[in-house]
Amino acid sequence: MQESLQLTQLPFAFLVKGEFHFQTLEEGSLLANAFAHACPKPEKVILGLSELFINAVEHGNLGISYHEKGELINTEQLIQEIARRQALKENRDKRVEVFFEHRTDVLIFTIRDQGKGFDWQRYLDFDPERVFDPNGRGIAMARIMSFNSLEYQGNGNIVVVTASLQT
Repeated sequence: MQESLQLTQLPFAFLVKGEFHFQTLEEGSLLANAFAHACPKPEKVILGLSELFINAVEHGNLGISYHEKGELINTEQLIQEIARRQALKENRDKRVEVFFEHRTDVLIFTIRDQGKGFDWQRYLDFDPERVFDPNGRGIAMARIMSFNSLEYQGNGNIVVVTASLQT
């Protein structure tokens, strides 16, 4: 059964293009896991996709600011606040869109949330001023550890990342 379960990941190797939508962190986690299995080094890609999917839900669609997230983590209220905001009328139908493209030597993921965007430049690298904050390292980790390229577009609610298919 375990071998059969592992084989169910193989169809991503045959997928050329696809569009996926999710709303919750749990759905994003499942999708990141499935996408990672299409890569030669899934443990690298799952980290980056997970971080970007979390950002798209929390910061993009739900509008949780950097400072709010830090306070919510410190007071152990982040999960409750996510649930509360997702239940709000203005957020109920918001989705994260993921466009997947499989080229000969690279996988391209375009992630778009329905938020207002943000000033992403300051999060591309690790910032010594934020080193002790409980949050704020996901984009830098994704860029440095998971992908060949990471590029924000527009107002910051779209990010395009590439993962090499070379081992």
